[in-house]
Amino acid sequence: MHLYLIRHAESENNAKPAYQRVEDPGLTPVGHLQSQHLATWLETLKFDVLITSPFRRALQTIKHFIDASPRQIDVWHDVFERGGCFRGHGPQATQGGEGLGRNEIGSFLQCDPSLVTIDETISENGWWYRKARETDSEAKRRAKVVRQRVVDTFGQTQQSVVVVSHADFIELLLAEIFAGVLDTSSVGLLRNTGITRLNFSGDQWELDWLNSVSHLPAKLSVPRA
Repeated sequence: MHLYLIRHAESENNAKPAYQRVEDPGLTPVGHLQSQHLATWLETLKFDVLITSPFRRALQTIKHFIDASPRQIDVWHDVFERGGCFRGHGPQATQGGEGLGRNEIGSFLQCDPSLVTIDETISENGWWYRKARETDSEAKRRAKVVRQRVVDTFGQTQQSVVVVSHADFIELLLAEIFAGVLDTSSVGLLRNTGITRLNFSGDQWELDWLNSVSHLPAKLSVPRA
């Protein structure tokens, strides 16, 4: 298996101070340009599976690509950003939002419904449905679950799998995959639409490249938290 972990394009939250951030932002104009360049790159990549987080900014990141190249999309409930869909900012912000529901996700993508597979855990009431903010320990456990899900689903295949997710969660997933080998605290900020490629064979993981933004012009690759 070849696994491509891609951070979403620049969101409205990335371009705002923390106190102005909202629970489920869309992309900025810069983010839309980044996603267009990512779409061009994806069109050159022969891959088999496209998986996305249910957050609006991740769905918008893949939209330029699927508009030009309609294909199967898998919306996984468990590759969302660390903390989940919560309101406010700072450690005391624990109130959960709803997130998009099943029909809303399909309508948002505006593509053939037969091309969209959505995890059964995502209901019409929203994928987060006002749960309290995810704790750090819960996020780390989720990274273990996702690592195992990827291995169980694709590990014995030669498929190329693209996952559009979020900076903090990708770091957690890399920390789980390369526990004791890769110090993710030294990686630095994962760029918007930054691409990390891994290979899995037998029971071994290899890191091909980390946080590549070679598909972006320099003016669009400015780091954003």
